[in-house]
Amino acid sequence: MNFRPVCGALALYRGKCALITAADGDKFAIRLAGGDSKNVRRKDLEVIHPGPVSALPAAPPAPPAPDALAETAELLGADALPFAEFTELLFGAFTPAAALGARQLIADDCYFAADGDGAVRANPPEKVRERLEKEELKHERARDREALLERIRTGQLRPDDRPRLREIEQVACGESDSSRLMHDLGMEALPEKAHALLLKLGVWDLFAPDPWPRRFGIDLAPDYPPWPASLPDEPRRDLTCLEAFAIDDADSHDPDDALSVDADGLLWVHIADPGAIVAHGGELARFAVGAAGSLYLPETIVPMLPPAATAMLGLGLRETSPALSFAIAIDADGRAELKDMTLSTIRATRLDYDGAEAMLNREPFRTMLELTGRFRAMRQAAGAVMIQLPEVKIKVDPADRQVVIRPLAMNRVREMVANAMLAAGSAVAQFAAREGLAMPFAVQPEPEMSERPEDLCGMYALRKSCRISTLAALPGRHAGLGLDPYVRVTSPLRRAEDLLAHLQLRRVLKKETPLSFDEIDAELNAIDAQGAILHKLERQANEYWTLVYLAEHPEWRGSAIPVARQDDRTAWLIPELAFEFKNRFNSKLPLGVPRQAALAAVDPAALAVQFRLQ
Repeated sequence: MNFRPVCGALALYRGKCALITAADGDKFAIRLAGGDSKNVRRKDLEVIHPGPVSALPAAPPAPPAPDALAETAELLGADALPFAEFTELLFGAFTPAAALGARQLIADDCYFAADGDGAVRANPPEKVRERLEKEELKHERARDREALLERIRTGQLRPDDRPRLREIEQVACGESDSSRLMHDLGMEALPEKAHALLLKLGVWDLFAPDPWPRRFGIDLAPDYPPWPASLPDEPRRDLTCLEAFAIDDADSHDPDDALSVDADGLLWVHIADPGAIVAHGGELARFAVGAAGSLYLPETIVPMLPPAATAMLGLGLRETSPALSFAIAIDADGRAELKDMTLSTIRATRLDYDGAEAMLNREPFRTMLELTGRFRAMRQAAGAVMIQLPEVKIKVDPADRQVVIRPLAMNRVREMVANAMLAAGSAVAQFAAREGLAMPFAVQPEPEMSERPEDLCGMYALRKSCRISTLAALPGRHAGLGLDPYVRVTSPLRRAEDLLAHLQLRRVLKKETPLSFDEIDAELNAIDAQGAILHKLERQANEYWTLVYLAEHPEWRGSAIPVARQDDRTAWLIPELAFEFKNRFNSKLPLGVPRQAALAAVDPAALAVQFRLQ
């Protein structure tokens, strides 16, 4: 504007109105609105009124109407006016407030612009039209956005609103921590609040979509590496003479273990053999390590390996199956010893737990039951944590809008199979330790409780006192299982550490150089980290779907048992749902005594539930 920066002049500093209060060469003291003072350089100031000004203007005058601005621009034509004259033309006087108003009109760059000498010219008509059209579009968008916000507030969405709610869905799925819509609605951009809003609006429902996998960064339809159409040709021992049984839940679709007993009384544990295809360091192995394991959610299963792996290698899915088989001797004291290990071909019969239960009085089930029973007793004597708390299996069919919660009973067959798998892991771990092999050993410190209670409250406390197990390339004790050492080898289709163990054992069988401790350890760090994510996701998903079940059964009533007390809060267990909740009431009730509970309120989006206790 070509005014000198003197004390008492009015200026702009970074777009803000400022009063120059002192000048010293190229340095100036200014006071901003609100009373803040700064020392600035000449190049940072634009003087718009020479003053003297004793105080900053409260506000600029209202600008002339658009028609008046257009007339002024037409009057100027191609001429230029000094800024002071331009201000007088618009506002009738060159006051500090008027200067501020005139400078704002120039900053709008619609009707007028300042040239390099500070004089003011009218913009060409075509630029004015373009600028006005942009302003109108901006106002139209603002009106449209305000209309959308009002439809959200009143729940009167239109079909074409759905794409515009994408930002709220991203917050609900943990993919963004901000949303302009939620901000303008006065809502905090939290996943549970976004989820609740989408449910309220009917954009989502309780059954679809489930936001939890995306919150954990899990792709439910991963891009698997290619799986070959056939097995490689390699020597295998024919064990089809052994009667082998793959025992699992009736709805299981990935059978990866089977049991036999031979004429010498050895327990054979046959395991699916993905190592026939997967090579250490290869694309499939890297994918499996990155996945850490199969993901089991109530509504879906995401396999660790391509689905074709189970179709090719699942035990009992074809007439014969390739396997890695372990022959285990269990002595009178219950100790398991690896007697043989071989790549094999087996013929497996699939059974569910109920079908196998009916066969326990015949061979080879009687011998299996006896051998695994001795092994279990040995573990118990070694301090194993034998916790028996309620367990359930939750299945969801989003299409039918149904959540099914089925209790799991630890019957004799389920326990027999579990101990057979543990015996295989114990025998292989001892072999690996003797041979100095690096393996993905499972290690767990002793629980904080030394007692081994058998009542419900005691077992709940014991479980809480158990520490997290980890994977290590060196052998160590797994206190919870009562085994020293222990390595998981029985689920290579479903767990990356089991697959890694198989790749190491295959090297031993083929007399190749074993994987080093550093190589194993590098894989275990990735598996442990991703495995923790899967475990947490599965736990959160199970809790969410349990609350959806309750929301679908608002009249639910059942038994609840107080199992622990901490400060003024009581932990309750609902056995039929295997669900825990806490409250601050009934703190004087005796632990372990069942009470009737009735659902009072439930909010699946917030993972919140309340029960009335009688």
